[in-house]
Amino acid sequence: MTERRPGQWPDPEPAEADEQGERHLALMKARAAFIVPMESIRAHLEEQPSSTAVRRAERQWKAQIGAAADQAVERLKRAG
Repeated sequence: MTERRPGQWPDPEPAEADEQGERHLALMKARAAFIVPMESIRAHLEEQPSSTAVRRAERQWKAQIGAAADQAVERLKRAG
């Protein structure tokens, strides 16, 4: 086994490297698609000055997410 730093990928066979790298990138993309927006929402909620303001911001986020979902559904229906 070769020496490697903590957190560094082990050296797989060349054919495996591409497949493993593609799987890793797909996983990171999927995680980022969820985690980045959620952390943004969480940060926005934590910036609110009161519990009332947090709930108001929550309702606004829900409405915006619902509207985005409605638009996505409409695009899918039009696409067939």
